[in-house]
Amino acid sequence: MGKTSMRVSQYAALLFMLPAVGTLQAAQDSSENQRGAATRQVKMHDIRIAIGSTYLTATLEDNPTARSFVKLLPLTITLKDYGDAEKISGALPHRLSQDAAPESAAGATGDIAYYAPWGNIAFYRGHGPEAAGVIKIGKITSGIEALNQPGSMRVTISPGN
Repeated sequence: MGKTSMRVSQYAALLFMLPAVGTLQAAQDSSENQRGAATRQVKMHDIRIAIGSTYLTATLEDNPTARSFVKLLPLTITLKDYGDAEKISGALPHRLSQDAAPESAAGATGDIAYYAPWGNIAFYRGHGPEAAGVIKIGKITSGIEALNQPGSMRVTISPGN
């Protein structure tokens, strides 16, 4: 085989391999993007709630309401007592998504919920009643006892570290 024939064969083989190399690179890029998205998603679901020098931690649900709540963070709000079971905020700066939300729910101890009719957040210190418009957005994982202080309290909610 002459030099020209050999070069043509090598170029043909190279051209044949290029789509496979491109596909492999696209697969690697896609895998890296998925890992990055998974990392961002995990970080998005952890929040920190500061009450003075006390910190609570919580994990948010993976639902449209919780995702729209994260977009408001960091957020400083005042909570006030609402019955024996809840501390509630005033109306949030923006309404949260209600996509795929249940018609009603009851809060359990440690739950964080969005109450759609009022546009506010509820932190449950005890079991709450079944109510239309309650959408669970998270669960306090540590420090819930800090919510047992009577009266109003100023809290800052931020993404977890």
